[in-house]
Amino acid sequence: MKNNPSPTKTRELVIQTLYQKNITGDSNTKVLKELKQNQKNLNTDKVSEIIKDIKVLKKEFTETIEKFSNIPSSRIGEIELSILYLALYEISLSQLDEPIIINEAIKLAKKFGQNSSHKFVNAILDKAIKES
Repeated sequence: MKNNPSPTKTRELVIQTLYQKNITGDSNTKVLKELKQNQKNLNTDKVSEIIKDIKVLKKEFTETIEKFSNIPSSRIGEIELSILYLALYEISLSQLDEPIIINEAIKLAKKFGQNSSHKFVNAILDKAIKES
């Protein structure tokens, strides 16, 4: 029987999958197949669902990021973009409180991003939430 990953582990897997997809240019199908192979003991259905939803909303999320950033999205690091896509997805489609979403995004940025990327992620999400 496969274990359901914790919400934190699910977020990490989403970030890693989005990052891999952006870096390699591979399709959702390919990266999700690799994820299932690498995480045989975990139920990755939730990760797959989130990745597919983000693909549909990516253009809208990119516009939101560019609206609140003075940096074009093409110059934002792939990890930071992946974290922002996930957080904007959670703001749009989950029942979680916005401070929790921002806090989780900051933790991911501190763990996987550049030195000050958590400040950038926080600023973008804060502006996006205030405008919504």
